[in-house]
Amino acid sequence: MSDESSSPKPVSISTYLIISGASLIAAIAIGYYYFHSMKQSGTEKMDNQVFYLVLVLFGIAVSALIFGIMNSYAALNGVQSGVTYKFTGPVVGVILTVLGGFMLPKGGTDQLLSIHVSDQDNNPITKGTVSITFPQYQRQGSIGNDGMVVFPQIPSDQLRNKIIINIASDGYTPKILDTLLSNFGRVDVTLDQAKVIRISGTVKDAADNPIRDVEVQVDGTPYAAKTINDGSFDIPIPGYHFGDRITLVTSHPAYEDKSKEFDIESGEIDKIEFVLNPIPVNHSKSKKK
Repeated sequence: MSDESSSPKPVSISTYLIISGASLIAAIAIGYYYFHSMKQSGTEKMDNQVFYLVLVLFGIAVSALIFGIMNSYAALNGVQSGVTYKFTGPVVGVILTVLGGFMLPKGGTDQLLSIHVSDQDNNPITKGTVSITFPQYQRQGSIGNDGMVVFPQIPSDQLRNKIIINIASDGYTPKILDTLLSNFGRVDVTLDQAKVIRISGTVKDAADNPIRDVEVQVDGTPYAAKTINDGSFDIPIPGYHFGDRITLVTSHPAYEDKSKEFDIESGEIDKIEFVLNPIPVNHSKSKKK
């Protein structure tokens, strides 16, 4: 004769309802955390272990939710809780976890971003800096002899974010690009030469004393300047290009004229130095025909 008191006591309907309610709240909370915290932080590479932990917790919550609903339904309708009711929830949870594994963020896919800078004649610009700014960080590099700047280890997920590219090179008008990357191929940027080139320097005598009121002129042009008290001069000249050759000529009644010839290689040419010799007392420029 069987002892009915030894058989397991069935779980009450309220217990199954509590399991269902708690699981539903947990599933909603985990889903909210994923879509509003992890999913939106696309500017940083998502950690796979954290992602999978959230996925497993969501699978457990959904599994418990289905388990509670199935068994609540069985208890309310007086149906015997068989294998279908007991294992449907765990099976669904396992399926969700396995399928979710295919959604894992792909790691180890850092990319190279290369930027090529050239002038209007398609010649590479070989000096200057390029900075790139993403929403979460900034990188900067120097332009190489081939006009290239290469930025390694750019996360692939930056492809969907805006990037600001800032290029600065002496003698060229700075350029700022605010754009979206369509791919990680080479970005070509053309800079316009600056409209005005500045030439500056000093004029002094053999004893290293500055000479004022010396006229320094770009030979064959109207561009000139006179030195001030410290012997310095500054001449802005428009309309010239890199590679052009110019000649500077000095003129002062008490000093011999001197000239310097050089090529324009940047937008600002400084540290030009003239050392002038005084005219002998028995000679004068005013006597020259």
